[in-house]
Amino acid sequence: MNLVIVKLAKTILSLLNGQNDKFLVLEIFENFARAAEIKANFSKKQIKVMSVLSEDSLPKLLKQLPNPKRYKILTILDSHLATTVYSSMVLVRENYKELIDEPELDNLISQAIWKYFDRQRHKIATKMGVTDLDIVLTDVKIRGMRLDGHKVVNPIGFKSKTVEVQFSQTFLLRGFINKIKNSLPLDQMVFVSEHGPAWSSVITKSHKTDNFLLAGLFQDKTLLFLADGGQHSYWNKFNWGELSLHLSLAGDLSLDTETSAKIISKYVAGDASETFKRRLEGLLSKELDVLARGLDLAAKKTDTKTIYVHTFFDLPNLFNGNFRNRFERAVELKPLTVDLIAQNFDFDIIFKNDGDSKYAFGLIAGLLEWYLSPQDDKLSQLAKRRVRWLSPI
Repeated sequence: MNLVIVKLAKTILSLLNGQNDKFLVLEIFENFARAAEIKANFSKKQIKVMSVLSEDSLPKLLKQLPNPKRYKILTILDSHLATTVYSSMVLVRENYKELIDEPELDNLISQAIWKYFDRQRHKIATKMGVTDLDIVLTDVKIRGMRLDGHKVVNPIGFKSKTVEVQFSQTFLLRGFINKIKNSLPLDQMVFVSEHGPAWSSVITKSHKTDNFLLAGLFQDKTLLFLADGGQHSYWNKFNWGELSLHLSLAGDLSLDTETSAKIISKYVAGDASETFKRRLEGLLSKELDVLARGLDLAAKKTDTKTIYVHTFFDLPNLFNGNFRNRFERAVELKPLTVDLIAQNFDFDIIFKNDGDSKYAFGLIAGLLEWYLSPQDDKLSQLAKRRVRWLSPI
């Protein structure tokens, strides 16, 4: 009897204290791929990043991964591999005087998913550079419902003239799914998303703001995502990235790009004389003007006053007055770091290796977006019934 009591006490304590879940968070981009092994205790609001691996290609990274079957797998993808949209669809009920029941709710959710899929799939395929038949709707989550503009948790038993279904949908390249299904256990994959909308959703939840641009700076491109009134999606891109900066400096100093990258890293770390810093700033100025013009134009076209910037490489400080003065309109630039998550969500984020904390926002944001998303709720289950029907793999 005492043994039973001890076991029961341990079970209760484990439930109260929470247990560490093990995650493998993958970031797969055009020119590199990363994987983070993470232990998370959400009841204690603690995230431990055990290791981060990085390679210049996905096949190389997959060879180094620990046994994926031991983890819940979260996959964050580049915009040419995935498209995730957070949007909504408003439907008008013909029988608006009658109470909504489960069969009608199922039908309303199906209509919303189908209408968005049918209207947007060609645009999404074009954005990803493929045909309509090459994209697969892989995930749908219902993130909210409004009846005649009023938010409700469950519409069943209510009357309304209109029903607004708020959702997220993720589309993947059919070829990409076929490519990874032999390397990763798809049944362990609990979350798949395009990177920008997932990051944007976390920003919205952390700052209670829903109108901004998110700029992701990569090797040879800058991707732009727009958050507008609860909608999150890819907006545009322009050709500026890490190589632009390295090539510009290499040309000015007659160096190779590897050496110019090292010089910029020393400058960013403050490991240079004041005279050299001023000279280097002058050389980099014209290339940073190109970045500023691209961001400024995007801010004008979207009428946004805040831009969050996430970069994966050493870059001169973009968040001081000197860089902002290059813009024609007042714009607030904000960096994306893990501090945003730690401070706004009150999480203790621990890195086993301090160096892994650099450029780690996307890894942690992907994990947090999964955690904050609906987890097998009834409405999302209704939606997921339609995923296979719309896009059989």
